Amino acid sequence: MSEPQVYTHGARLARKAAKDAKLVPVLERYEAWKAASLAVDGRDEADIIALTGLLNDYKNAVEPTLDARANSAQEGLQPSILEEFLGYLFANVSTDIGQDLLRRPASSFIGLIFNPRDVHALVEAPEFTLREKDHDFVLGACVTLSIQAEGSTFTRSDKLVVPAVAIECKRYLERNMLDECAGTAERIKKATPYCRYIVASEFLKLDRALPELSQIDEIYVLRKQRNLERNTDIVLNPIYPELIVHLYQDVISHLKRIWWDPESGLTSGRVFNLPR
Repeated sequence: MSEPQVYTHGARLARKAAKDAKLVPVLERYEAWKAASLAVDGRDEADIIALTGLLNDYKNAVEPTLDARANSAQEGLQPSILEEFLGYLFANVSTDIGQDLLRRPASSFIGLIFNPRDVHALVEAPEFTLREKDHDFVLGACVTLSIQAEGSTFTRSDKLVVPAVAIECKRYLERNMLDECAGTAERIKKATPYCRYIVASEFLKLDRALPELSQIDEIYVLRKQRNLERNTDIVLNPIYPELIVHLYQDVISHLKRIWWDPESGLTSGRVFNLPR
């Protein structure tokens, strides 16, 4: 099996544990979770269910300790668990689709703005600004963009990430977060219209919203539970493995499609989202 390209949660936890001995047992639990997750080779339904079970076991073991920390919300340790889990889940994606992909947290391209100092700069060496947006997990490509004014020898090149799938990970989804995700989805779709934009949240913390009117492609509430139940005597639901299976299959299906092929209109009569 391939490994995640980065270990988001593990790296953050190790830095914290180096300064706080109370986190050493959590780090030991993490190493066991990491080893067990890496040992799951395939990605059929049974394998994904097994990976999700390992995730639930780890979260059940360590989150009471993490939640009890005074600055737990600012540390970002809990959300990074789900981010790293996506690294395990999609570790084999390049084999699954027959193409190497970037698969990690990344800042992806959302726009290009020309801002030359004056007309001379415009003609000779046009200045521009690349706009990017951070995502918790991206499947996509690293490319180099080069721009040169016609007749000039000056060339500026910048590396950027073009996302095929962007996933935002939330502990809980509230209205402000939903509005932010909706705005991000709109911006990313303008720059990369074939990117699939997904929000994965453990809990729901909103009553009225219209996410179906946004550019968000899918929202997963992985525990099928409201956030207000976290601090009560109600037993929390696990992260449901069937939702992780659906998320995985949704992403793989998107990556295996032909997103745009105008010539197919003369054969199949369809030009969007064709199966390979």
